[in-house]
Amino acid sequence: MSVPAADDSDSDQEGAQVRISLKLANSVSDRSLEVPTASIAVPADIGRKGLSAVLNHLLGRSIVKEKGDDSDSDDEPEMSDDDDEKLPPLTFEFIVKGTSNRLLRKGVEKEARQHGLSLEEAISITYFPAADIPQQKDDEETLPDWVSCLSACRTSDNNDFVFSGCYDGSIHAYKRNADSTLNKVDFTTAGATTAGPIKAMATSQIDDKLWIASASIDHSLNIHTYEKGKKGGLHFYGKCVHAENELGSSSSAFTSLDFAGNNSNILASGNGNGKISIWNVQNVVENHTTGTDKKRQKGSAKKKVKSSQQEIAATVHLENAHSQSVTGLSWGNHNKNSDDKNSTGIHTHLISGSWDHSIKLWDVEKQNCLLTLNGARVVSCLDTSYHSEGVVATGHPDCTIRLWDVRLNSKETSKQNILVSDNTFRPSHKAWVSSVKWSQSNAYQLASTSHDGTIKVWDIRSSTPLHTVRTFPKEEKGLSLLWLPSTEGEDSKHTIYAGGTDCIIKRLEV
Repeated sequence: MSVPAADDSDSDQEGAQVRISLKLANSVSDRSLEVPTASIAVPADIGRKGLSAVLNHLLGRSIVKEKGDDSDSDDEPEMSDDDDEKLPPLTFEFIVKGTSNRLLRKGVEKEARQHGLSLEEAISITYFPAADIPQQKDDEETLPDWVSCLSACRTSDNNDFVFSGCYDGSIHAYKRNADSTLNKVDFTTAGATTAGPIKAMATSQIDDKLWIASASIDHSLNIHTYEKGKKGGLHFYGKCVHAENELGSSSSAFTSLDFAGNNSNILASGNGNGKISIWNVQNVVENHTTGTDKKRQKGSAKKKVKSSQQEIAATVHLENAHSQSVTGLSWGNHNKNSDDKNSTGIHTHLISGSWDHSIKLWDVEKQNCLLTLNGARVVSCLDTSYHSEGVVATGHPDCTIRLWDVRLNSKETSKQNILVSDNTFRPSHKAWVSSVKWSQSNAYQLASTSHDGTIKVWDIRSSTPLHTVRTFPKEEKGLSLLWLPSTEGEDSKHTIYAGGTDCIIKRLEV
């Protein structure tokens, strides 16, 4: 077999070769991509592009002309002139057996030597199709101000609703179509008093209603409900408020929110003073009358005064959870995409991140901090894996994505089908990282956006991004992300929604 030229230059000896054995990953459903597992000789410095060319040759597909092995390039592949009648080439990812499940990013020989693998035997390499480049679709409608928050909830009848919060204090609701476009639904927010930008949102389904929590810089935490078919769509429900003796000069704006499961009425909030509070959003106290109103009612039986304000009191306070602003909260996403209608997915462990550089794991029932991990940088955003409890990704103002493992049980950790391969991804954003979101369909992938206006898709088995997409115009900032699975099956495209300072919700197919 004629082996394509090497795409790396990691071998010290020109013309040196190694023997490899290629095996299609068990997770790949398309078994037509299998090739014989018999060992073959390839250049010792061959990398992933060269190996992709070998596979395309063995599969009878077109072969991409080599342009080097720039892992960050998203250019379209250039095919050989004599391959017009063949199937188009595919790009593959490779994992060398014995390299701690890391994606191949060097020459095969260098990777093998770095991990102490013997070159006397054929090197076993597992391969699978690489992630497609995210394709940006037509923009959704323009909103009145910066899109600072995006949240979503799937109803019991498998309809997805997307909610956006803006810097003008407005909330916008959408129903997601089968092709992932968004249809705006009518809404009213009468009763809510939001004078500042919305900085955090969370959603849950309770009793056939969608519940939307929104936190604003004006120190308000408002709860809205959306009921399918009900006139007006989104309605104001009530305010989460602290006791009067806890307000005053020490009060601070709410900065992060998360519901404790898809069907949970338990909401966690963090504020700018480092305080974490737990709320039961259905625990409403209606202030029917004031003392003055009661006196007036005595003088006139016909005159009745009733306040429309509904207040929700906190059930738990973690007063000094962090020393600075709580910028990220998550009860854990791993059960939130469950199809079991009887499963609430409610958790008792809460993960928090803060400007004080720390990640903490809390037992909310006992109000104890179980684990504290201190980092070197401010935490600007946080999200947890859908596939493994306690695996956390954080974004930071130093342009970096970091991974954390807050799992406490080592036996359980060993059973998890996920890898925390590197504490720090290579700093490849060029500005403040504003949002990170894990994929619900792929245990290894996550996306990030930044004030540099790009979206990056990452595989945690590599410290460099899989793809970088310029999503926002120059000088505009990315502020929020939402990564939703397809509504049409596992093999269909998934969707990333993004909001930023250009006031438009972006849509990318992945």
